[in-house]
Amino acid sequence: MSGNHNNLIHMTNLNIRVSISILVARLILIDLLAALIIGLFYFILFQGGEDLVNFSFTNSYLFLTVFIVLGIFKILTSIYVVLQWLNEYYEITHDSIVHKSGIIVRKVEQFRLDNVRSMKISSDLLGQIFNYGTITLFDIRMQKYLDMYLIHNPERYIKVFEQLKPNIEYKREDIRTHIIEKEEVR
Repeated sequence: MSGNHNNLIHMTNLNIRVSISILVARLILIDLLAALIIGLFYFILFQGGEDLVNFSFTNSYLFLTVFIVLGIFKILTSIYVVLQWLNEYYEITHDSIVHKSGIIVRKVEQFRLDNVRSMKISSDLLGQIFNYGTITLFDIRMQKYLDMYLIHNPERYIKVFEQLKPNIEYKREDIRTHIIEKEEVR
């Protein structure tokens, strides 16, 4: 095939979610809390020092009931966390940013890119390690901030915003910025 090839990618929309590492951390936290509650309940029920020889039939049914109820609660909580992760995202089009959220009741907020004047990216130490951060955009017309909270690889999306809106103000705020600012003060 001869002719001039354009290597441009035409974007219809781009969906951005909270970082998968945050989702995994939440699920691990749910597991740890469930294990802690089971351990504490077991310790309280059997008073810490009693032999298993004195293990009563009533205590075993009570422990089994609590274990099953806690297991069901843990499963439902995990399902909720995953559904929340799936149903909350930011959709970027060539002219707007749409924030969609909600599992049962959907909430939709739309920000026009023409009205966005400034952008700030921030991340903490864990964000630097696991490559996530928050992009904050300011809509001058609505006088409202949009926080794209804990998204994976925010630098990638900064480049997308810079291509869509080249004259946007940009500020970076992370652990490296604070270290550099402290050194400049000295």
